[in-house]
Amino acid sequence: MVIHLKLFSPLSDAAGAAELCLSVEEKANLRNLVEALVARFGGEMKKHLFDVEGRIIPSWAVFINKRVVPLNQPDALEAQVEAGDEVSFILNIAGG
Repeated sequence: MVIHLKLFSPLSDAAGAAELCLSVEEKANLRNLVEALVARFGGEMKKHLFDVEGRIIPSWAVFINKRVVPLNQPDALEAQVEAGDEVSFILNIAGG
């Protein structure tokens, strides 16, 4: 099935595009989608998504069809994605 992705910097830089379509298996979840993204774009994508312990960097905000997926929850990567879904990865930046 095909999922539409919206990527913001630095993921868009690693992918060479801000929007793209990615094929994943039927009944995929967010974990499968992230694995497919890293498989397609390699180490540069992995470096921006994961910390040194292999966890998604908590400053990423992930949305499935504009619904936030709270990455601080233990089962966040088990969130299901379906054909035609739009998944967005946005880096939360705070400052003062």
